[in-house]
Amino acid sequence: MDLRAGTCGWAFDDWKATFYPDGVRDDLDYYSSVFRVVEIDSTWYRIPAAKTVTGWRQRTPAGFLFCPKLPGEITHERLLVDVEEPLQRFLDAIGLLGQRLGPIVVQLSPQFRADQLPRLEGFLHALPRSNRYAVEFRHRTWLEEPRALEILRELEMAVVMADHPWYPRIEEVTAPFAYIRLLGRRGVFPDFSRIHGPKDDALAHWAEVIAATTDLAEQVFVLVNNQFEGHSPRSVQRLLGLLAPELVPHVPDVRAAGPTQLSLIEDD
Repeated sequence: MDLRAGTCGWAFDDWKATFYPDGVRDDLDYYSSVFRVVEIDSTWYRIPAAKTVTGWRQRTPAGFLFCPKLPGEITHERLLVDVEEPLQRFLDAIGLLGQRLGPIVVQLSPQFRADQLPRLEGFLHALPRSNRYAVEFRHRTWLEEPRALEILRELEMAVVMADHPWYPRIEEVTAPFAYIRLLGRRGVFPDFSRIHGPKDDALAHWAEVIAATTDLAEQVFVLVNNQFEGHSPRSVQRLLGLLAPELVPHVPDVRAAGPTQLSLIEDD
């Protein structure tokens, strides 16, 4: 199994001198020397320029993977209706990543309910099969719609296993790869320079989930955001440290992240 663990984004001022050592001029270059995958959050807000995407490819080593989010214009504003034009623009731009393109995250709107399954099915069937996709359900009605997972299995698309207090928890492998996102509530931590709220029980649970996928998935992606514990590089390191050595030949060294510290803010 090929395990790829990384963070949701890489450009954070709070990481300077805590994850990025002093003197680092290219944060993506340094990031890709530590981790082998990153999720691109910025593509949810806007379709990147060709020059930007080409730069991402050129600044990272062979074998590194980017997992971009589908634009919110498609998933949240238009709710998958009349999206052919922005979808094609996005695919044309992100396709410039070439071999560095990982799964594309289809992050559905929290208002997108299970009774809209026919619309989702039509949209997923129209996506080019040359790419890989991971679909994240954010409305709890999807827990009562087994047909959704059947469609993903038929199309070999992954269901996102998301750790978030409000989103449905679906722990299924529906594709040759698995996709896990460890999320958290916005506005909880004062900064992202260190871990403020350790989630030891959650990390132990996801370590068990990862180990259980070894016979089910050829590749496992784990992406962690800063809101999960306060500092995602260190969270990734903590998670990988719980896994058997044969699953993680090399645990990234992020000692610059500083000591783990509890905050006065309670997180769930």
